[in-house]
Amino acid sequence: MVSVNTKKMGSVTGRSVSMMARGEFPAGLRRESLRWVNEAARNEAMLEGFLAGTSVADLAVQFSLSRTAVHAALATARATRLQSASMEYIDNVEFRLPGAEAVICGPAPEHQRSDATARVPSGLPAYLGELYRVPLLTKEQEQYYFRRMNFRKFQFEELRASLDVTKPSARLLKQMEELLDDVTEVKNLLIRSNLRLVVSIAKKYLKANAGFFELVSDGNISLIRAVEKFDYSRGNKFSTYASWAILKNFARSVPAEHQRLERFRTGSDDVFAQSSDDKTSFQVDEQANKLQRDAIREMMKELDGREQKVIAFRFGLGEGAEPETLEQVGTRLGVTKERVRQIEVRTLEKLRRIAERKAFEIPGF
Repeated sequence: MVSVNTKKMGSVTGRSVSMMARGEFPAGLRRESLRWVNEAARNEAMLEGFLAGTSVADLAVQFSLSRTAVHAALATARATRLQSASMEYIDNVEFRLPGAEAVICGPAPEHQRSDATARVPSGLPAYLGELYRVPLLTKEQEQYYFRRMNFRKFQFEELRASLDVTKPSARLLKQMEELLDDVTEVKNLLIRSNLRLVVSIAKKYLKANAGFFELVSDGNISLIRAVEKFDYSRGNKFSTYASWAILKNFARSVPAEHQRLERFRTGSDDVFAQSSDDKTSFQVDEQANKLQRDAIREMMKELDGREQKVIAFRFGLGEGAEPETLEQVGTRLGVTKERVRQIEVRTLEKLRRIAERKAFEIPGF
């Protein structure tokens, strides 16, 4: 982005360029030695400096421009950023109804006060344990925030259609930036509220060894993608959709012989591992998840009643069901959690053999 007369000034370090972006100049570096690749690069550097706290007056001096020219350059840089912002969203007819703003972006459903504190799994460092202090969202809250996030994206796209990068309206820029801020805030809230889901799945299915935290990080990426693709209008719980997305990603990215506990391995893992990661359509992902669940249910027909119950409860295979702990399943069935674990290990091995024998193939994976 920046070229300097090295014969006079010597080499410019990365720290020097960073200082210039903040509106500072390293000792011995003269302003007039700066040369920008193009006007867009200059405007972007100017905006970085402004966002870092450099005043318009100082920018005018540093870039040898009038204050009016600086304001114009900053507006152009802001418009360029907004024009290139990724803003895919799940459309809905309600976005175009009269009064949609008041209905969709009204007060959020309140958290129900509870004295119960979420139990933090053992062996987690403090920074991961903090995730369990973030309240889980109710289904109503999820619906509200996903609808609001996608509506704000819809509004952003409507405004972007009228954005002129060469001569942007200050009012339009402000409106679009406010929408983008709201999208980011809501998206971050949805991610934070579900981060513990990633940890829970990683601890349940993978060895907590040296690579555990890398796997949590990988799972977080799947969670972020799931937030972008989730269609709230279908009425499903987000945790169900996100769980399948995270598990599918783990099955692709984690070598089974290195990370996955053999007792948790099923015959469908090999199918999942062959799936490509280029699915961008929510409808395609949703259909693939349905086929995946149907395949597992088909295999479960060869299990006896208690084996079916253990697998269904442990892995949350029912509609809207959440995975349960060994203790919860044991209480349901009137047996100890150790007995539930033994049944689970034996049944998963049985499912693996069934999958191999029937050579299950799932379209779309």
